[in-house]
Amino acid sequence: MNEKIEKIYSRGGRINLPPLSHKKKKTKNTKIRNSIFLIIAIAIITFIYITKTINPMIEALCVDKARNLATKISNEQATLVMQKYKYEDFVNITRDSNGDIVMIQTNAKSVNEVVSDIPNKIIEEIEKQSENYISIHLGSILGNKYFAAFGPELHIKIENVGNVVTKLESEFSSQGINQTLHRIYLNLECEVTILTPYDTIE
Repeated sequence: MNEKIEKIYSRGGRINLPPLSHKKKKTKNTKIRNSIFLIIAIAIITFIYITKTINPMIEALCVDKARNLATKISNEQATLVMQKYKYEDFVNITRDSNGDIVMIQTNAKSVNEVVSDIPNKIIEEIEKQSENYISIHLGSILGNKYFAAFGPELHIKIENVGNVVTKLESEFSSQGINQTLHRIYLNLECEVTILTPYDTIE
């Protein structure tokens, strides 16, 4: 009996463990993939939310900037060009023997010079300022006006593309007995397109 017990305990000890299952590895990899997918999804949703929140603010700032830019440059360049001319440069006046005006004709040469010169000057000046930036505080993305001025500033680059249409027009108006006022004025339409990273605004 003792010999049998000794044989049993004298055998080489072997512990047969079941092979490691690949299920745990697959589960771990699936969790990692799901976590990455979830992070990407949250990042995309956050970006969409922030973009929708700040887009109206960016558009409003760009419209104000474009309007101010167009008005300032148009007035400056139109004034500079028109300073070179007088009333007599735009019209040819014919008088009778008594010195009374019998006919007023437009001087096409001077009119054409103005109509072509002013738009070119305006567009050149707009293109010189083609690189501009607008700034929005990071607190603006919360969509609450109370936080609009808080946080670091986000600098957004914008580009301007100008389009100008110019026309000289004349107008006659009565100024009392036997008196007529002839007025020549400049009708100028300036369109500025703002190309932001998010949208195109005119």
